[in-house]
Amino acid sequence: MAYLSDDELLDTEVGFTGWDDGTGAGAEETLEQALAEERLAELESELEQDEHPINYEAELEDEEEEAAPVSDKRLKREMRAEAIRRLEEAARTEKDFRAVVEEWNKLDRNRERRERDHENLRGDVPLEYQAVPEPKLIPRWMNNPAYRQLMAGNFLDILFDCPYEMHNLTADAFISRMVEELSEEHKEVLYFLSLRLYSTTRLAAVRGQSDRNIRKLRKTIHKKLQRQMYDYLCGKQEHGGGLTLRERQFLEEYSKIARKQGKDAVIRRENKTERRKKKNHP
Repeated sequence: MAYLSDDELLDTEVGFTGWDDGTGAGAEETLEQALAEERLAELESELEQDEHPINYEAELEDEEEEAAPVSDKRLKREMRAEAIRRLEEAARTEKDFRAVVEEWNKLDRNRERRERDHENLRGDVPLEYQAVPEPKLIPRWMNNPAYRQLMAGNFLDILFDCPYEMHNLTADAFISRMVEELSEEHKEVLYFLSLRLYSTTRLAAVRGQSDRNIRKLRKTIHKKLQRQMYDYLCGKQEHGGGLTLRERQFLEEYSKIARKQGKDAVIRRENKTERRKKKNHP
């Protein structure tokens, strides 16, 4: 049997040059046209911002306002949120519910307007790389953020993706030190339940323990971390440091539980839904 040389293989009609994957001149022209339209939309957006600039930073708090216990901008946001909440609770008729939906639609329109000022949304196809919507050679998983981050040389998130280095995944010095000081057993349980999102049954099978033991370990870890976080936030608040809305909610919720349970207080997030009420059979 006679084999073709490399040059003959490339010149033949059934070789690589003759293979048609649907990305011929027509498909390439379509992608180039779509890319040109996207760049034109970006240019129009930039011109619009130059002619009619919108100062979005005016709605944000500066360092002094963020550190202060009370801020006018923060109060305005909380007042808007409280107004919508009361509107939702007071809704009874179809007209009332339409007013609630209109308020949420207004917030969505404002958010979309801010996004349009900074970026132009696109589909699933990265036009700059002339990618094919339905590729035959390069799979779609190679275009996910984790793989692109790896190919770009950003290895930190990958190197720290383990129980003993996961404390480096956060930029908060207190949280990083708090997680780093956990025992190896607690680090492993916290890693697989919180980052890998394992169920307690699955982790129990991996570690050769019972599901009850894993749930007990999880409660112990949460109780220890939440107590340290509560003490840290209380000290921060006493020294006049500003707290985020999430931190204030945590302090309020933990304080209520601590008054009832004392040192054994822990906020449990295992059950996301309420238990079903038992039906009384006649």
